[in-house]
Amino acid sequence: MFTFLSSRDASTIVIDVREKLTGHDARMLDDYIQGYFDDDQNFKVLAFVPELDGTTLEGFWEGTKVNLKRWRQFSKFAVVTERALIELGTQAADYLPGLQAKDYKPNQLEEAWNWLIED
Repeated sequence: MFTFLSSRDASTIVIDVREKLTGHDARMLDDYIQGYFDDDQNFKVLAFVPELDGTTLEGFWEGTKVNLKRWRQFSKFAVVTERALIELGTQAADYLPGLQAKDYKPNQLEEAWNWLIED
């Protein structure tokens, strides 16, 4: 599950991810994106992921549908975590076409914000 947090930047979605990601989470994210961004408008994501217990099958499927639907809108994805496995996943995502992804430690939050808002 995740929670939306306030953002310093209108083009950045900030989320706190905890426990398991579900289909409800994916639909909630899609609704949020639809409410704040036009279909052709890019956005960035700052995700705090202190611990993640995985995702449900429904969460994986729904998340995949959101990603495919919104793929061209994602521009940058910053993940704040201390979990090596999550860092590895973020680094792998950086190789996906059109998406820039970086991982940061909790004490590097300002660096993450600076990277997100730079052009």
